[in-house]
Amino acid sequence: MVMHDVANVTSTGHTIHHTMDRANTDPSTPMYSNVLGRAFAAQSKEYGLPADAQEHNRLNAQHNMIKALIDGLYFPPDLVKKALDPTDSSKRRGVMDVGAGSGIWAVEMAKEFPSAEVVGMDLVYPANLTETLPNCRFEIGDANLDWGRYAEAFDVVHMRSVATGIKDFKALLHNVAQTLRSQGVILLVSPILRFYSETKELLQDQVEGMPGWSAMAAFHAISSQATMKRGGSGFAICDYWVEWLTEMPFYTNVGERDFWIPIGPWKEGLDESERAAAELLRQVASEVISPMTLRLLEGGYDEDLIDRWAVEGDADDGTENVYDMEVRLGDEVSGAVVSAMKPVSGRKKVQRD
Repeated sequence: MVMHDVANVTSTGHTIHHTMDRANTDPSTPMYSNVLGRAFAAQSKEYGLPADAQEHNRLNAQHNMIKALIDGLYFPPDLVKKALDPTDSSKRRGVMDVGAGSGIWAVEMAKEFPSAEVVGMDLVYPANLTETLPNCRFEIGDANLDWGRYAEAFDVVHMRSVATGIKDFKALLHNVAQTLRSQGVILLVSPILRFYSETKELLQDQVEGMPGWSAMAAFHAISSQATMKRGGSGFAICDYWVEWLTEMPFYTNVGERDFWIPIGPWKEGLDESERAAAELLRQVASEVISPMTLRLLEGGYDEDLIDRWAVEGDADDGTENVYDMEVRLGDEVSGAVVSAMKPVSGRKKVQRD
């Protein structure tokens, strides 16, 4: 383990002193690589989005969108609060945020649970962090690598929108189980990048110009293909979360919650939180197109086609009232979870005939 004391100057001009722990990555490898003017994490070829201040601002908007949808930082609240109850254990409670991004979820969890120790892990340090808390720290680490140092260290493990950077998500769930303490909770959160019409008909991405074809759907379909070519999990990997968690002996109380969000607040009948989430989704979806385009161009995809789809997709996103994006919140906890928890014994009992 390599520790570095770093003074980080954020985009807002604040200087944050922090201890940066390169938990399981190679300290000789540069932290960033430049792709057509944007900074990406050099430690991973799988993860396809930037790791700079602009991207972390987008992740903050995504964070606020999800908070509006689930009315808080986590779901289900009863499992998380029980797992982090400081009166129910002789050990200090621990929270891990895998793929911490901008660090906003970790910081807000540290505020809500001041007696817990919160660790955010990602390939780079948060770019825009403007405050530090005594019970929150960040580590530089790759979730695809060894997790042995975290054995039974956490009561809640949270992962949001990390799938594209994960080589083997099923193996990752196994690693998280070894990291969770008895009755710990795993929380999985990810948008499902499928696009639907006002009548919730799936928009197709195959034959351009045919009825039901969507530039946004086509653009994200090839982005998913490009992610898998780099070694990451495709956008649809969350379809398997409930099945995998249910069949594993390390989890119980597996739960799932789905949301439908219009891209932009065009839909009638939205309540205040849904309207806020829809507006944030429009911002998030629009801002992700440019960095995804960079990765596609780097990967050799046809520039004219990508540019046309990206422009049309952005127009769909902002001006036409036709797209819903389904966002699935997989809340997994220890004892049971997409919401899930780890059993008291560490393995659930097998029923025998």
